[in-house]
Amino acid sequence: MTVSNEQRSPRKRRTSTAAAAASNTDGLRAQGLRTRNTIIRVARKLLLEGGPLEFSQRAVAAAAGISVSNLQYYFPTRIAVLRAVIEPVIQAYLDDMKRAISSDASPRDVFEEIMQRSVSDAKDAKYNALFRHLLSFAATDAECFKLYDEWYATLTRDLAQLLRAVNPAFSAADSRHAATMLIALADGLTMQYGTGRQTQALDAYFIATSRAIAYGTLTAPAVK
Repeated sequence: MTVSNEQRSPRKRRTSTAAAAASNTDGLRAQGLRTRNTIIRVARKLLLEGGPLEFSQRAVAAAAGISVSNLQYYFPTRIAVLRAVIEPVIQAYLDDMKRAISSDASPRDVFEEIMQRSVSDAKDAKYNALFRHLLSFAATDAECFKLYDEWYATLTRDLAQLLRAVNPAFSAADSRHAATMLIALADGLTMQYGTGRQTQALDAYFIATSRAIAYGTLTAPAVK
């Protein structure tokens, strides 16, 4: 009796079918990842070029060449799209700070590097625009404000840790207050550059004031 190849190797057929299915799944995942990355790329471009008023799900979907319902499969809300654009920028900034703090450089050298980075970021047109758009969204959307608040809480904590190493005379409360003021200064610098209202020697005054706060040479006001 002759046994056909199909009868002889059912396991091989099942293996081939499973491999084909896995390959198809991998292909769909890759396509989904490409679509997601395209959405984020065009959304970032729209946000930078048109600001919050032009940043809608319909506009993002049209720019990505997909339907609104397809966009909502990946990002259900406009704020979800914004988060996908903004969060990598925030995380990269926080990661850079953590690496600097944990490096072998002296605390003062790390502090000086971070202050110079603040000046550089303030002058970066794309970073500046994303920062200002984030503030705009945070002022009107609770979910976006939560992202903004979480970022600032982490940034304040890490900077306060560095400041205690820079200035051991600082108490925990002192370092938090100093970190809060330094962040406010950097935000102000960013807004000044973003609106084109730079004054003469603005960078130098920013660095000098930041040093005075960090090194404890700036007199704190009396608390009533």
